[in-house]
Amino acid sequence: MSENRMTPPVEGQEKDVLLVLDKQQGKVSAVKGFDKEGNLQTVPPIQGGEFMQVDKNGDIISNLVANFYRKFQDTEGLALFRCKASEVEQNAKAIEDNHRNPTPEGDRQTEALRVPKPDNPESKQGYRFDPAKIDWESLKKVGITAETLKNTKDFDRVMRGYKSRNTYTVSGSIGGFYLKPTDVKLSFYQAKDGTVVPKLHGVQQDEKLLQRPYNGHEFSKPEQTALQGTGNLGNIAQIKDPKNGEQIPVFISRDRYTHELEYMRADKWKCPDTVCGVKVSPEQKAAFEAGKAVKMENLQFKDGTKRSAYLQVSAVERGLEFLPRAAVQALQQGQQPTQQVAGIKDGQGVEFNGHVQPGAQGKSPDKVQAKDVTPASESRTQVAVNTEGKTNEATKQTKEPLKQGQDKPTAKQKEKLDKTQKADKPKKSKGMKM
Repeated sequence: MSENRMTPPVEGQEKDVLLVLDKQQGKVSAVKGFDKEGNLQTVPPIQGGEFMQVDKNGDIISNLVANFYRKFQDTEGLALFRCKASEVEQNAKAIEDNHRNPTPEGDRQTEALRVPKPDNPESKQGYRFDPAKIDWESLKKVGITAETLKNTKDFDRVMRGYKSRNTYTVSGSIGGFYLKPTDVKLSFYQAKDGTVVPKLHGVQQDEKLLQRPYNGHEFSKPEQTALQGTGNLGNIAQIKDPKNGEQIPVFISRDRYTHELEYMRADKWKCPDTVCGVKVSPEQKAAFEAGKAVKMENLQFKDGTKRSAYLQVSAVERGLEFLPRAAVQALQQGQQPTQQVAGIKDGQGVEFNGHVQPGAQGKSPDKVQAKDVTPASESRTQVAVNTEGKTNEATKQTKEPLKQGQDKPTAKQKEKLDKTQKADKPKKSKGMKM
């Protein structure tokens, strides 16, 4: 017999029943009680069944739920609900149906029945890691404390399993090595033995990172441009799962500060129904799920204003992110036909070709200035030498302006340059004959 069975309800006084959802099996059961070891006992949620029934406002329900979540705090596969005893069968079916095929209305009804996790602030905030299990003393030796993270509003973020938004300067001895002062981002992960381990993310200086395969996926030129410009791949990639070698569909993003590449399972991500009070249309959902950036209008922000913004799935943020201005500019430059111009004059009055930069798009050709134009590939050396005064090995001795499209001295210029260098070269002394 259950150790926590409740007495039958007084006639006319309806009690509550607890329902538990096994997320893996997608099955809802009614709670019958707990045995002496604290193990959960359940029965099918059939009307008139032998359920544990409790007062709606009694302290016993609070204590019972607290004990339940303390015992199962490391298990994310269970969810607890409560409902009237007379509605147990229909509510159990509604929870199961919404778990299999979630809908906005089903989510709303299910959420109204959900029992929150009490007496556990970390659980209430959705923490993935227990702050008490972190070796803060070791982190303090390199310059990071819990107070530092709270002051920068990164504490909740890293406890939920995300990488910090801010960077921190660390230095000192750690693990037998001396760490010279460097800026890093911080995250945590759980080791196989259950310990929570900090991970420092330094800036990647490898310029050829995008030119090498990433877990079996080779980035095309457009993908490299997208990762450098917006920070996100812009489509779904197939990579080898590092854990088992299976091919999996993923979003890939590049941290805009550390330049690290990160991925997130595309088949596990669910697009939200609304963003800032605006419903996401089926077309927008399909675009988000394909990794595309989407412009949404009339988003309602906390300051009371309504604005439009570009959003895109970010593997770094583990969901939708608002694209920063620089990323939007890169996105727009890639999406829009580039305005080509010809006959623009460089600093030496020599004409060159190029395309108008995003901020000057739409200007009439006669009003476009050299500063508004990015030189075409064949004109880059010409503009660098004639306008910016830069040189390379081929042009460092050239005193004349480069002509249109020229990237090295002409044969005639080279011949003239060689004669000048020979004329300027001091003659060797033959010495005095005896």
